[in-house]
Amino acid sequence: MNRLVLELRFWEVVYHLVNREGMRVVHISQSGEEIWLEDDRQEPFQIIRIAQKDFDWSNQMRSDIESAFERGKQVRKQLNLRSANVINLTLSLYEPVDSYEELIDQALPFTAGGKNQQRTILIPIGKLQEKFFPLATEWKLKEMPQFLSYDQMTDPEAVINSLRYSVQKASESRVEKEKQVFFYGKPILTFLLLGIILIIFAIVERFGSTTDTLTLISFGAKFNPLILEGEWWRFFSAMFLHIGIFHLLMNSLALFYLGSAVERIYGTSRFFFIYFLAGLVGSVASFSFNEHVSAGASGAIFGCFGALLYFGVIHHRLFFRTMGMNVIVILMINLGFGFMVPMVDNGAHIGGLIGGFAASAIVGLPNTKKVKKRFLALILTIAGIVGLLHYGYSQEETTQSYIVYLQIGQEYLQNNELENAKLYFGRIIDGNLDLAEPILTETYFLLAYIQATMDNLDEAEEHLLYTIERNPEFHEAHYNLSLVYMEQRRYEEAYDQLQEALAIEPDVTEYKQLEQQLRYLKNQ
Repeated sequence: MNRLVLELRFWEVVYHLVNREGMRVVHISQSGEEIWLEDDRQEPFQIIRIAQKDFDWSNQMRSDIESAFERGKQVRKQLNLRSANVINLTLSLYEPVDSYEELIDQALPFTAGGKNQQRTILIPIGKLQEKFFPLATEWKLKEMPQFLSYDQMTDPEAVINSLRYSVQKASESRVEKEKQVFFYGKPILTFLLLGIILIIFAIVERFGSTTDTLTLISFGAKFNPLILEGEWWRFFSAMFLHIGIFHLLMNSLALFYLGSAVERIYGTSRFFFIYFLAGLVGSVASFSFNEHVSAGASGAIFGCFGALLYFGVIHHRLFFRTMGMNVIVILMINLGFGFMVPMVDNGAHIGGLIGGFAASAIVGLPNTKKVKKRFLALILTIAGIVGLLHYGYSQEETTQSYIVYLQIGQEYLQNNELENAKLYFGRIIDGNLDLAEPILTETYFLLAYIQATMDNLDEAEEHLLYTIERNPEFHEAHYNLSLVYMEQRRYEEAYDQLQEALAIEPDVTEYKQLEQQLRYLKNQ
């Protein structure tokens, strides 16, 4: 038996595992005497090193095993299979002349068990059929390799070269096929969305400020009271608004990278569906779980994370060999940041993440059918959105609701939009007073100010008295009530209220000036 027989059997085994069974080539040595394969057909995944070697002595074999062990560590890291077992399969013309049995393991089973282990199997060519059959069973091969008759070959080297070439072409074809998965489409819609977002940001800044709540509301930010009144389109318009330049830059950067990746994998039409469905689910989740005014593409961007996770479910090994761990780490950082920072709308983030995953399951990856599963995903997604909407529209107001009303009313008041401010202050005092308790005093005071400005002096007096009853130390309320009484020519009462204000804050210039004026008026 000569070296050509060994080389032929080696390439016949490799050819079968790669071309017939679908294992993935990781590395072929320059000499062609060693090849590393990844068996990713089913979990648990394993790494197979096949070598053609001749060992005269067991110490040579020991040295090779140690070398394979170190190389196996590198391959595990390269494949992101840090706990995978390594099969070190060596084909040889002869066995070592001295004792070597303690260095190898029998073909069945993994006697040590566990993970991150290496197992060495030595198969002399003369016993190849006998020794390889248990491995074929253990690896769940579809069939045994076909070993040609060496004696009937006219040109065995040509056969070896043909097998080697076929393995290399299969490896290149698989790599090319995997690359094509990431370049199905072009990021056309991603750049279009970025352009629209930047233009809208500039428009909002031109007519107001992207950090001004009232400006955001007027341009379509998510604002629960108006959605409850029928402005459902805010679920979508909020996706194109951003609160300040930092928010814009962070989301634009995320959209550039994540959107481009998703659109390349799924194609433009699928990406359109994924982006907007994720954005819708994110907005509806924000509506249901967050009462603050909110805006931004975060829900849709987290939908891109969801789309990449769905890709990872379908192409598990390809995902983790490429971008998988990076995607998961960045996602965890963003979610963790959302839980730690109160102002971050984590409802929109988590809703968008789930929405993006669901949307990807509905449209599926390119060149895949699975119509029943996609239809089921559609039904479940619709049911989820309907459930969220039902929850959002049916939930009662909370203390936080009234705090939001107060903030909006104050901004309207600062802009001298008295009717709008009065509307939101009125929502508070006409609502659940127990829930509004923490802000009732301030609300009565501000509402009284508006009423006095609009010459509704009786109502202003009533609400200022409520304010003082709730907080007798509220010196501004005493002062404003003094002004109301003065307008009504009730100078004695005005003077008494001003004395209350002075007793609390005696050094306020306005109070002292009004005191002199009232002292003169009440003595006329």
